[in-house]
Amino acid sequence: MARKKAETTADGVEATTTNDLTVDTSATINGVAVPADAVPLTFEPIQINNYNLTDLKNTLDDALKRCLARPDCYSQIHQHTDVRLGLGWAAVLVAAATGLYSWKISFEESRLGVFIGVTLYALLSAVQMGYIYFVEGDTIFIGKRKTLDKRIQTERLTALSKTTRPKPQSLAPSSAPTLPLSTFYPRATSAYLPPHYHLTMNYALTVSGGKALIRADKVEDERCYADFFDSKGMLDEARFVAWVSAMLEKVEDESKVQ
Repeated sequence: MARKKAETTADGVEATTTNDLTVDTSATINGVAVPADAVPLTFEPIQINNYNLTDLKNTLDDALKRCLARPDCYSQIHQHTDVRLGLGWAAVLVAAATGLYSWKISFEESRLGVFIGVTLYALLSAVQMGYIYFVEGDTIFIGKRKTLDKRIQTERLTALSKTTRPKPQSLAPSSAPTLPLSTFYPRATSAYLPPHYHLTMNYALTVSGGKALIRADKVEDERCYADFFDSKGMLDEARFVAWVSAMLEKVEDESKVQ
């Protein structure tokens, strides 16, 4: 998707340039075409336990946020984190105030206040858990950016991830592991497929401060964890970034017919 920036030249004349996320087919990583401006020069080595699904997912979630929150990509919105922290701190303050009150006041006189404090603490904790489960859900990243294409436009991207165990007959060709399963899951057979990392991207392009929707799109894909981790648990972050960038290109493609 072509994104334009308004720039002023040395002569004071405003010029419009494009900033495309293009794929340089001459640059590949393990056979995967990599967007030229999407991959940092170096990646820090990351090694985890292959047999811990939580570690596998969390590691890829962190890599996803690093990829999407690059300076040339999206500005991350910490809405869900702020809400969770706010509810959590409110519950802690209520608990601390209740404890201090019961310490200062005798038991008989403080029973009502302690009851109210405990009830409020339980309510805030329940609201926090409900928000995490029902509102935040599988959301890993929310980001937005403003672009100029004859008018100011706002792009909003939401990324969701989860671990799935696809059935053999439902496995898409693109999600088939590129490495031998025996190097990652010794017990893998045709009847048993190892867990996959399922990624969903929701994209919306709006104008007038988000009041008018120009286009919305959604893409989903999944890959076996063995595509991104070797038998020792080392993360191939370059390959993961290439996969994420390809999905980002697809969801942002303005030529796609809705």
